[in-house]
Amino acid sequence: MNAAVQTATSDRFPPKIVIGLIAIHFFLVGWCAFRNSFSWTETGLLPAGILDWRYASFDVFRVNPPLVRMWASLPVLAFDPDIPFKGVSVDPRRRAEWDVARSMIDTNGQTAWMWLTVARLWCLPFVWAGMWVAWRWSSQLFGRSAGIGCILLWTFSPLMIGYDCLISGDAQAACMGLVTLYVFRQWVGDVRLETSYILGTIAGLTVLTKTSWMALLGLLPLLWVLIRISEFFGAWYSGQQRRIAVRGMIRETGLAIGSMGVCLLVINLAYGFDGSFKRLDSFEFISKALTADEGWQTNNYFGNRFADSWLGLLPVPLPEDMVIGMDLQKWDFDRERWSYFQGEWRNHGWWYYYLYALAVKAPLGFWLLLLMAVVSSVHKKLWRTPWRDLIILLLPIVIILSAASAETGLNRHVRYVLPIVPLSFVLVSPAFLCFDSNAKWMRRIATLSIAWLICSSLWIYPHSHSYFNELISGPLQASDHFNASNLDWGQDLQYVKTWCEQHPDRRPVFVKSYLHLVDPAAVGIPRNGGVPSMQTNRWNGPAANADNQRFPPGWYIIDNESLLRQQGDYLYLRNSPHDEQIGYGFRVYEVTPAKAATFQTQQELYWANSHH
Repeated sequence: MNAAVQTATSDRFPPKIVIGLIAIHFFLVGWCAFRNSFSWTETGLLPAGILDWRYASFDVFRVNPPLVRMWASLPVLAFDPDIPFKGVSVDPRRRAEWDVARSMIDTNGQTAWMWLTVARLWCLPFVWAGMWVAWRWSSQLFGRSAGIGCILLWTFSPLMIGYDCLISGDAQAACMGLVTLYVFRQWVGDVRLETSYILGTIAGLTVLTKTSWMALLGLLPLLWVLIRISEFFGAWYSGQQRRIAVRGMIRETGLAIGSMGVCLLVINLAYGFDGSFKRLDSFEFISKALTADEGWQTNNYFGNRFADSWLGLLPVPLPEDMVIGMDLQKWDFDRERWSYFQGEWRNHGWWYYYLYALAVKAPLGFWLLLLMAVVSSVHKKLWRTPWRDLIILLLPIVIILSAASAETGLNRHVRYVLPIVPLSFVLVSPAFLCFDSNAKWMRRIATLSIAWLICSSLWIYPHSHSYFNELISGPLQASDHFNASNLDWGQDLQYVKTWCEQHPDRRPVFVKSYLHLVDPAAVGIPRNGGVPSMQTNRWNGPAANADNQRFPPGWYIIDNESLLRQQGDYLYLRNSPHDEQIGYGFRVYEVTPAKAATFQTQQELYWANSHH
């Protein structure tokens, strides 16, 4: 980095325009936090965090560490929430978080929505830390314009707005991942005892946001080795520098090991050392990978591949609940899992799923800026990311994308690769150097790209979670390409309640939400029953009446996830034109007596064909 850039970035605090952009992002995120209802994972995380505090135990929600949910639920404790809890099943396959989720909603109804809003807003410091580091990193590399541009990308990114307002842990893990890599960058340039402690502490906290960041225990050493090897060969022809590098490597190795030890210490402290250092052969695993038995079965198999190995004698330097949680998560992935993509259901997925998802979930203006940054770096030396930073930023992106793409059974949630998004903002930031140059045509392209990005994002706000760009004609056509959290994760249920309040003349109302953990009636939605499916029992279905009318006239409100069900029992509605859209998660159908009769005839044919 040249002296001019160093001088320009000597301030330790962001300029007013950066603070203003962060404030705008917080406003956008805060309003989404207030308006959006529970996403699927949040229904379990909020009560689990409360129970973690109440019982000092972490076995309710084992598949992820407790940091985010406990931080989110901390202010909710002031309301003395009533969370009925009957204990955790001895069978680890029984996910206790979904039991307490249903209990919380049934017991507290709309009050739980208020708790959720408080919990979401309480998690904003994670976002602040991520945005501050993104500004600091990009401005240190390329100066003021790049730092401002990096924060501008984050401020209006639909992906970050959509997940920053949740307590699902995805955005918090992405932010902390960026912070850890930045701290590692500083550590590599200044390896001391103090910086090693800081790196280990931050890495431990990052792992506590999401189990997938256990990869840091391998990623950070790999980055360190690659950087030092590159430096070693760069100094090959300088004997003195070579001797210094070799002599210092012994000291650095000890500090690196100590830093990883601090990371493990932080993790174990968070769990109170509960079950830490148990022998590996003392666990009963349920995942196929850790049982390693040809007779493995999904629902009733326990085993331990290390039982007869010397490895089984080794102590596991992790808390017991964390080990069980990782095994449970792997078991969940080992099961036959069907994925939906571009109108097709498959049980083996697509290797390019996440590449396609990122291509259509990020605004096209962002991709234009990325292209500008890449092309310009070839021709302009000052636009090039220093090789050390390029390794630190690019290698995690490659590893995360490669790992997710290789595990084709995970083709369901783009949030699995969310940690690469903040890293990409830093990589794209040199595109904003055009505002410091004399190239008017580049400034015009950059300005157009920025305007396109902002307008495209705000066009569907506050439904940012459902954002898709113009390549697939936006979110209205997205259900032809994706399902689940990419489009509909339960976040629009509160808008259904608002719609019902605004249209008291439209009755009766029948509601179907894939997020069955939240009873629409318990949160104030005046429904008369669920939307009948083609599999509704012909005699005593939820909509049946004295005349055996299984499709009563009224207003059917159903979410996209249910319409896309693999069973196809709601295709009769998906193939019919809908009358209204509630957010981008729910469709509204006015079912007249004539339509009801048509649907009933279709069901008779459905039953006849299915029993033929």
